[in-house]
Amino acid sequence: MSENRVLSRRQFLKGVAAAGGGLAVTTLLPVSGFAAPLEDAPLAPEGQGERIVRILSLPWPQTPVEQQMANEIFTPETGITAVLEGPPYEFAESKMRELAASKSPEFDIWEYDSQWLGAMVLSGAMENLDTTDYFRSPNAKIKFEDFIPGHRDYLGRFPVNDKKALRGDVAEYQDLPIYGVAWTLGTNMLSYRVDLFEEAGIVDANGKAKPPDTWDEFRDACIKLTKGNRYGIAWYNTRLADGISMAWLPFHFSYGADIWDYDTWQIEGIINSDVAVEALTEFVKYNLEYKVVDPGSANWFIIELINAVTQDLAAMWYTYVSFAAFTEDPATSKTVGKWDFAVLPGYKDPKTGEVRRVPVFACQGIGINANSQRKADAWAYIQWLKSYETEKALVDNPAAGYASARVDLKDYQFSIDTPMFHAKQVMWTSTPLARDFWIWPEYKELLDIQQREVNLCYIGGQSPKETLDRIARLQQIVMDTSPNNPKNKG
Repeated sequence: MSENRVLSRRQFLKGVAAAGGGLAVTTLLPVSGFAAPLEDAPLAPEGQGERIVRILSLPWPQTPVEQQMANEIFTPETGITAVLEGPPYEFAESKMRELAASKSPEFDIWEYDSQWLGAMVLSGAMENLDTTDYFRSPNAKIKFEDFIPGHRDYLGRFPVNDKKALRGDVAEYQDLPIYGVAWTLGTNMLSYRVDLFEEAGIVDANGKAKPPDTWDEFRDACIKLTKGNRYGIAWYNTRLADGISMAWLPFHFSYGADIWDYDTWQIEGIINSDVAVEALTEFVKYNLEYKVVDPGSANWFIIELINAVTQDLAAMWYTYVSFAAFTEDPATSKTVGKWDFAVLPGYKDPKTGEVRRVPVFACQGIGINANSQRKADAWAYIQWLKSYETEKALVDNPAAGYASARVDLKDYQFSIDTPMFHAKQVMWTSTPLARDFWIWPEYKELLDIQQREVNLCYIGGQSPKETLDRIARLQQIVMDTSPNNPKNKG
């Protein structure tokens, strides 16, 4: 095994780790993009000049694998060069929205997060794929119905209620336009060190590691497993992007709280309810009272989280299918082969005994820029990428950390008994339980308020009640003044 080394931010952006069989794969992920940048390439109209499709992508482990497959398969087959480029995740939404607002044709395809779709649709930047040029063409090589309801409709149509769609209740949305399909899938899940659980006696009747079922069990395990330089749990709690919200919201939702009313746009009295205060009070105790998480996690994002779990500095972590592969790279990880996966713990209702688990949805979609000058080539790329053959190759490639939304690949993903496939199986189990954020253009402003205030609470700067009351007041102003609020229309 190679000498273990901590990943720097540059190294993280340059490469991804492969999982399984001790295989290490170096992939192309330069800081400025995922393939050689083409800033000076002319934007020739379709049918003229070199055929190049530019894709504004996200820096997930799948992306460099997708680029390599496109270089080796898609381009030789079609004569179209695919170039995947993009900034770090925390800047990707702003970049995408700026390009959309300016009607820029620079990129032909968007690989977007679920919460960004509304802003992109309302700015006129998403091509309607429910036409005879795309899905309704008799020559289309993929169908919208090839993908599983829930993922398919929530990532491809707008506006759609996450409470309904993620449980597969999508009948009322079938007349909405189609703007995209699932690009990559995920919810947050718990990853735990099997060896440390068994050494600590956190086991089932057969002596096998038993992941925590409830938040009480989770707290107790975190306390028991915090020893020396190793903390019980690792999660990121930065104010950047959706950082701390992804750690806190599973508590918030599972305690029975919500973040808004989808139909009325009401936030005050909902996000700051009594149970919401109770949930946030418990969440911040992990840092302030239980001392089971690195206090520096208040500033952590993805790279810091990956470093903690690969360098044997945590016994559990919140993760995603996409990130699970990093622990299995022997070139960078001291913890290869020691992790397994489970649905996040939940809140046990003292009256009913029911355990309510609510992970946060973490899936992205792919669609065509309505301002693109190369829409036919962009559609050719999406059809190739979302075909059975390409999707299965991504699923089978451990470096991609990929789960497919294709109906004809779901059973296959449950048929393989390896840790990486366990992660995919946990994701599928988690999705019907999951919740998402707001889906309208106000998302970014609402998120910034929430991130700032919850992060301040996490480090002890204000009480949970003060935090949630302040969030509720500020977010309600955003909602009440939004031109998209149904109350402000007509």
